[in-house]
Amino acid sequence: MKTALALILLMMTTTGCALPLRLLRTLTATPNPDTTPYPKTILRGLVPGQRIDWIGNDTLVFIGWGAKDEPASSLYAWDLKNPPQRLLKGVASFCVNGNSIMLSKRTPTSRLSKHYRIRFPDRKVEYLGSQEPVKGFSYGSSYTCKSHPTPPPLLRHNWEELKPGEGYLDFGTDNEKRDYAVTHLDEKLGRRRDTGVRVNPPILTKITDWSPRPGYLLQPMGITSDKRREWIKTNILTLWHLDGKLRGHAIKVPAGPWVNTDGGDILFLKARDGLVITTAGFNRDGSPGTAGAYLVQPNGRYQRLETGFVSEAAMSADGCRLAYAFEEFLDSRPHEGERILVVVNLCAK
Repeated sequence: MKTALALILLMMTTTGCALPLRLLRTLTATPNPDTTPYPKTILRGLVPGQRIDWIGNDTLVFIGWGAKDEPASSLYAWDLKNPPQRLLKGVASFCVNGNSIMLSKRTPTSRLSKHYRIRFPDRKVEYLGSQEPVKGFSYGSSYTCKSHPTPPPLLRHNWEELKPGEGYLDFGTDNEKRDYAVTHLDEKLGRRRDTGVRVNPPILTKITDWSPRPGYLLQPMGITSDKRREWIKTNILTLWHLDGKLRGHAIKVPAGPWVNTDGGDILFLKARDGLVITTAGFNRDGSPGTAGAYLVQPNGRYQRLETGFVSEAAMSADGCRLAYAFEEFLDSRPHEGERILVVVNLCAK
């Protein structure tokens, strides 16, 4: 790891057009970490599961368990001011579609999957009917939670579904040439255009909403040790922002204490005033190492928001509230602490 890190969030477009100057500030000296704490709201007693998300800016929805009468995990909504409300029992996952939660449930003895919608703010559960399994190649929509046939132009390709009505991103196949051009395929599958994004196969990409501005943040997953060492050496890891018109802009993320060559998943989320980076980079002896959450601000300062095992991180629509599940570190046993739900207000300072 470099002893002097240029902690600069450099953002450049593929067309050379400048993004807002507030996001292009640079430093002439290595900054010190920001140690001023951000306020946290912590929920104990309900163990958060493998899905956390937001409805707007004020309501957190998550899978959890812990209540005495729960036969399995349940779906909860929490407005941070009142105790969480259990919306539906026996739920293992859900999808967020605007101001609604969509979910699918199926019993082991039935071929049919039952679909539900919960609208906000009234939180009433609406039954949408059942669905037979889709024949042939299919995928589960991350917005409707229903199974859909794979679009023919995307068969055997690496691809991602965009929001309803916005179509798909095609990352090509693993046999494509290097520096592959990512294309956008419209919802009717009749129009294809270049996004300006260039990636190298094999493609392991995670798409997250770019809050609070419209668009998407494309990021690599499964970053190898070699890629991490290159990140440290060059002080650059390239992410991509797709704007509201699905045009690509390169984001140059600096190296910092969040980089760990021993591995661990790394996730990037756009906050209102910076970039949140979470990493599961524990040391080989089981101590936290770089594991935790960081906020890298446009002026180059950064703060370690959490130390330990952070997972299922999600950002509110305005980019102000960061929610995540957290397991406290106990005596070199990183996964034996209490699992809690944490919300950090990044706009309170």
